[in-house]
Parts: sequence; structure tokens; C-alpha cells
Amino acid sequence: MPSDVEFRRLLIDLDDEMSNDERKRFIFLLGNDIPKRKRDEPLVDIFTILIDRGRISESNCNYLVELLERTKLTALAYKVASYSTKHTPSTSISTVLESSQPTDNTNVSSTGTIDNVPKDTPTLAELVNDINSEDSMILSESEQNTPTDIKPMTVQPDLASMFLYLENIDLKVFENDTWSDDFLKKINVNIHPYEYQRELVQSAIQAGNTIICLRTGGGKTLVAALLLKYYSIKKMALSKTEETKFLGFFIVPRRAMLKQIFEKLKTIGNLRILACDEHYDITKYLKSYDVIICTPQKLLDCLKAKTIFMSDIDLLCYDECHDTVVRNQYIGIMQYIMCRDVDHIPSVNSLPIIIGLTAVVGLHRSSPLHITNHLTVLCATFNCFTITSVLKEDNEAELEQYVCRTSEDEIICITKQKKFDMLRLSIEKELRNLILQLFLSKDTNPLRIFPEKDIDMNGYEQNLEMLKQSEQKKQQFPSVILINYILAIYRHLRSLADLTPDLVLSDLKDYFEMIYKSREHPIAVDTLIYNKCQSLLKTKLTQLEESEQILLNPKLDKLVELLKKHTEKPNSRALILVERTFYAQKICEFLGNHIELKCTIKPCWLVSQNGPDSKKSNKKEDSVLIDFRNGVYNVMISTDVVRASLDIPECSLVLRYDFVPDSIGTVQARVRARRTNCVYYLITTKDSQNYIKELDSRQCEQDLKEVLEIWKQIPSHEFKERVVEKQTSLIKEWSESLTKALATERIVSENTELIGDVLCRACGYHLGKLSRLRQYEQSYFISDHDFYNRIEEKLLPEPKEYVATLVTGKALCGSKNCRAKLGCIQMLKHHSSISPIYPLKCESIKIKLFEKENGNETMILKKQWKQMLFKIPPLEISCSENDEDIYYDAYDVVQTDV
Repeated sequence: MPSDVEFRRLLIDLDDEMSNDERKRFIFLLGNDIPKRKRDEPLVDIFTILIDRGRISESNCNYLVELLERTKLTALAYKVASYSTKHTPSTSISTVLESSQPTDNTNVSSTGTIDNVPKDTPTLAELVNDINSEDSMILSESEQNTPTDIKPMTVQPDLASMFLYLENIDLKVFENDTWSDDFLKKINVNIHPYEYQRELVQSAIQAGNTIICLRTGGGKTLVAALLLKYYSIKKMALSKTEETKFLGFFIVPRRAMLKQIFEKLKTIGNLRILACDEHYDITKYLKSYDVIICTPQKLLDCLKAKTIFMSDIDLLCYDECHDTVVRNQYIGIMQYIMCRDVDHIPSVNSLPIIIGLTAVVGLHRSSPLHITNHLTVLCATFNCFTITSVLKEDNEAELEQYVCRTSEDEIICITKQKKFDMLRLSIEKELRNLILQLFLSKDTNPLRIFPEKDIDMNGYEQNLEMLKQSEQKKQQFPSVILINYILAIYRHLRSLADLTPDLVLSDLKDYFEMIYKSREHPIAVDTLIYNKCQSLLKTKLTQLEESEQILLNPKLDKLVELLKKHTEKPNSRALILVERTFYAQKICEFLGNHIELKCTIKPCWLVSQNGPDSKKSNKKEDSVLIDFRNGVYNVMISTDVVRASLDIPECSLVLRYDFVPDSIGTVQARVRARRTNCVYYLITTKDSQNYIKELDSRQCEQDLKEVLEIWKQIPSHEFKERVVEKQTSLIKEWSESLTKALATERIVSENTELIGDVLCRACGYHLGKLSRLRQYEQSYFISDHDFYNRIEEKLLPEPKEYVATLVTGKALCGSKNCRAKLGCIQMLKHHSSISPIYPLKCESIKIKLFEKENGNETMILKKQWKQMLFKIPPLEISCSENDEDIYYDAYDVVQTDV
């Protein structure tokens, strides 16, 4: 219950936020609730009368909410309703959903308590699972939608180029001398490195473990490739047996970088290289390849499973070693080198060489002390005692000349246009009010849920996502539907500042129509929300059409102006970086249809394969990039995947469309433009956060120089002592944490029995028993004869064929109220007797786990199957067709399902 003081504070806030006219209208609606002689009193006195008469109280604000709504003070009504809900004991509201499940579906739960509301308090198993997921599963990855049998990227040198006369190679030249053309020919390197790159290679060899600091665009990957070649030659030359093999891992923080690094490493020759995506089993390739490129989680999983041992690895190269996003995963790998006293960590006979690569080692606007401490922690983490950078003056000059500089580098601040801003703000206000009204109405929000943050606060979208996950755990389908609508409205509302109103509103209208019509029997809340939204959107679009106003966003006007100027140059390419897939699609459509650009602009769009809203396959991404490089397209609109992972030598213009993601975004984006006289722009406004971010980001290169100057002033022995001291404390901290986590995990795993249910995450529809969940390679599915009766199949016009599988369609939720996508339908070419299988997307399901010892139920929602603490049994392929693991025949499908 709220205190009386809190409630009265709320009423004072209402008084402060009302204008004089709004107060008059509010009091007028009160009518006889307020005596005539009191109606001219201050609003706080009016509230006092309402309290004394029992019309409002700290536990009952319904009357106040109703009055504010009638006064059209939606934001204030929302504020009171949100306050009331948070301070009023929750009541269970039963919602009857039409279901297309069998009539006995309510009894299929393996726990016998499917109707019980799960507890919000996490169990020990869930806590450990959450801890593990936070430490190791930061990278997003597409699961179960992409077949697992796409061939990995590999390079196997031919025998002629693969063979080296090791006796003719003088490693001392590699280590200390200049590299002549004859020497490079002996080691089969067809690229002549710059002198500053040779300096870095030789300094790194002398240092052993080291962090190589080189600005973006300076060729860090080539330096790493030469080090891989050196250590490979050295091991083979010193070996006395023919069975000796070199094994190096090149760790990249993002999957989108795999191909970029692969293409660069394969130019060195002699090394057998594999780029291993999340779907491949690394252990199958250990004997056949010298260098494996993968994400840190991929290697960490193998180390945990003890399918790879640190003693087997000769060199570990960490790209972007400063990256805080994957720092926990990098640390996880290093623990297998440094935490030798932990029982779970196998003993290491020989330690691998550690090479870290980074262009950002400092802390922006930090004191020398903070910078030194940061460098100390970085080196201690990667078991390094020194930093390698370009020190020779001649080489520094060469680096300055080599790294591409833009001829134009400008922040373009758009001058706001009054007419456009008035229209934009009016539409934003109506969409904002629509969100508040959907939350306020008991018809559209029967469970009275409200996000903790206000709509204008930072983090509102993330807050909605958290609320959605909470409602999914509670199995409140009406609330999940409500939040899905509101998320779509909010995301489109934000895009009004960057796109045109008709583009935004028409896309939102079409999206709602597509989603709503995908559900055969929408529940009442769904229909009500849909009608409210479509009514407003149709009205606004009609008003825009009838007004005959052609109000373009001034940012788009500037974009068109810059592209018109740029495409006058022969064979030009322009890269436009945007925040969301929606932006990429709509800007591409806008440019393609623009009357002044039709003859000169050939636009395409590309999004990150890691993004939650990515729809393009890797094959399509490759095709788009090739066509862009070859001139089939001359303008590419992309999400940030291109910034940090893909070099486009043909690109002569990089333009950020009011989007600066992080402190190194500017530096990395600028060097994507590699042609002579290339240009870089940011289109933004002075009141945008991106303007401030960009100003900070432009200091990154200067910061790198300053950091290295500070480091050079520290005596080497003193820096090493600091690193050793810090490393000792880190190892102690890591070891204690590992020991505690492993002990807890052991207890949980020993007591975790697969008793529970697999449910649709959106609506809670029962898909099958947890005990029937099986794993086949990287696919997870329910092995049950009756499973296909619990889903809706949506067949593709033409199956998509891969090496060992055939994707024939999508698997949708079996509830006619929902029809959420659960995964895909796959035919296994070599196992037709168990086909089709229905791989489930982890983000589309939730697991209700029953704890046998205490009778508790835990609802588990994870992004990836690998985050599940319990082990999912593999599918037994060798079993007979009568075995229960073969859950249906490929042709055992009723006519109505086809």
C-alpha cells in the first residue's frame, strides 16, 4: 500500500503539470462533487475535498483516472493509473482464449499444474543459468532458421604453394632483418608489407605475448597473418617428426567479421584456413587446418566440453581485444591458461602465444593514471607484459601516408524546417497518446501492466522488452500482444525524426495488417488494439493525402543533395550507415523512387546477419556486396555491420544518417572509404545525442597517440611489475568465481531432471513435454509422434536446398490466436525416415521446468539453446523406425495440414 504522503505528492505533481485552462476543465467535470463556493479554490483544495468525500484515495484512483481521461489529459491519466497499479495488490484476471489444441490440452502438462501461475522468484538453477548467460552469451546469433549444413569458408593451398623449403628459410631474417623480395618469395608471401608492419611483426616476435596497437585501417590483420606464418614455420622447422602440426585460433568478436578476416588471412599462403561459423563443429577440422577463425564463444564451448585443450593450441589472436562487449568471453578463454589451480581446468603443458589486436586502448578524457591502470588491466588479462606499436619516426611517417585520409570530413547539422517539425510533432503526439491510451484502457490492458519508465525517458524501449519478458513468464498472452503493438508504435514514432510521415505511417499500418491477419482467430484484446491503431493510422494517412502537402524530411533532402553531387564522379560508390533494418529498407525505397535520382542512383540495402530483424541470408549478403563492388549498385544503405567488419575499397563516400553507435564508430566508419579523395559525412542535428557522440569519437585517433606516449614514459620493468601485481589479483578473483560457479553448477546439474513442458513463448500454447526435447547437430526439436498436430505448417513456394537438408517451410504456433513463428521445417536428405524435423528457435519458446524435490515450477526464457543449464539428449539416429525417438513418418500428414 502506498503511503498517504506519496499519494499527496502525486496530486501536487498533477497540479504542477496542469495549465490554468486544464484546471478549469477538470473542475468543471467534477460537477456536484465540489460545492459551487469551492470551485474557484486552488486545485490542491479540490483534491482535499475529493479525499474527504471518499472519491479518491491512495488505494483507489479509478475516479481520478476517469476524470483526467475525459479532460483529455492522457499523459496525466496514465501517470495516475501507473501509480495506482504499482501500489495496489495485483488481482488475477482469467482470460479465456480460443484454442485450436485438442480438447484435452489442459491436461497434457507433465507437471499436472499447467493452470498455476509460475512464481517470479528465480530458482537456484535459473540464477546459475542467468549468471552463465551473462558471462558467455553476449553475441547474438541466428538459431535454427539457418540450416546447419552450409559449407564453411576454407582455403587449402595447392601442393606447390603449400610446400616450403624450411631449410632455406632463415628465421633470424624474419625476426630482425629487412625483408627482401627473395626472402618473401622463400616464405611464399606475395604481398610486400610496409616497413611499419615489419617493425610491428618483429617487435611482437621479440615480445612473445603482446598487444599490437595500430590505428584502424593500418593493416593489423596482415601483421597478425605474418605472425601466424612465422610461428607456423618455426614450429615445423624445429620439429623432429612429420606428425607435428601447427594450430592457431583467430578470435573475432562478431560473426559478421568472419569472412572479412578469412579473405585477408588467405592471401598469406601455405596456411590452411577455416572460418568456422556458430553452426559448425570445430573439432572436425582440427587435424585438417592450421588456422581457425571463430567467435570467442565457439572456442570457449569447446574448452568447457574438453573437446579442445589449451595445450593443443600454438597461438591465440584476439581481434578488437579492447571490446568490452565480448570481454567476458575473452576472459573465459584466458582462464583456461591462467587459472591452473581450478579443478575443472586441465593442466597445460605448453602455453600458446597470445596476440591482441586493437586500435583503441585508452579511456577518452581520462587522466594519465586512469590510462595507465587501464593498460595494466588489459595486459594482465591477456597475459602480456608489453604493448607493440610503431616507434620509428620513418615508419610513423609511412603509416600517416598509408592510412587513407578523407578529403572532406564534416558533421552536417540540419536546420529544422518549421512546417515539417509542426507536422512531425503533431503525429508524434498522437502516436504517444495512442500508446498511453492502450495502457490506460481496461479493455486493451485488462491486467493493468505499466512499464516503470515514462515514454520520454531513455531506455523506454528496453523497459518494454523487460516487461514483455515478465508477462511471457507469467503466461499473460493479452499483455504480450499489447506490448508487441506498443513496441512497434514506439519504434516507428522514433523514426519520424529521420523519415517522412507517410513512409512511417504506411509501413506501420501494413505491418499491423500483416501480423493481425496471420492469426486465424485473434483474441478480443488483439482485435480491439488492432482496430484502434488502424483507425488512427488510416485517418492520419488520409489527412496527409488530402492536404496535398509534400513535406520531405530535411535530413532526406540533404541526403539527396549529397548523393546527386557525389554520383557526378565516375565509378563512385556511396555507403549510408543507419541504425535499423527498417531505415535501410525505407531509405532504399525512397532513393530508388526519387524522381531526381532514378537515372543515377542504383540503391541496395544490407543488414547485419546478427541483427534481431535481419531477414537476408549470408548468401544474399555476399551477392549484394559483390554487386556493390562491381558497380551493379552504386549506393548501399546498411546497418552497422559494414562499419567494423567489411572493407569496401571501391567506396568513395561514407555517410552516417544520424547514427553514431559507440566511441570508435567514427574512426572505423571513415576508413571504410578507401578511394583517393574519399569523403565522410554525418547528417544530424545539434540537439541530437549523435552530435555529441561524434565530437567525442573524433578524439579517438588523437587519444591513441596520447595513450601510447604515456605508456612509453613508463619504464618497462615498472610496467611489468604492475601487470604481474594486477594479474595475481585477477587470477585469484577468477579462480574463486570459477570454483564457486562450478560447484553450484554441479549441484544444479545433478538435481536437474527434464520434467516440464515446452511452450510457445508468446501465448503459452503447449508444444510438448520437455523430456521429449532432442538435439540433432545444431537443431533442437520435440521428438513426439503428435508434434506436427500442435503446429501450423506454412510451406514455401519452392523448397530451399542445402548440402544435407531441404527447408520446406515455416513452423508456426498451433494456437489460432497466436500463429507466432517457432522455427522451420527441414527434410534430412540422409535420414528420410525421421524427416521432416521442426527445429525450434529458442527465442520463440519458453520452458516450464518442474523441480521434483520441492514441487516448484520455474519458467525459463533464454535467447539461445546453449544457455540452457541442463543437457538436452541427442537424437538417436541408429534406432529403428518403431523407436519413440522417431516421432513421425515423413508422409504421415493429414490432408488438412498440407
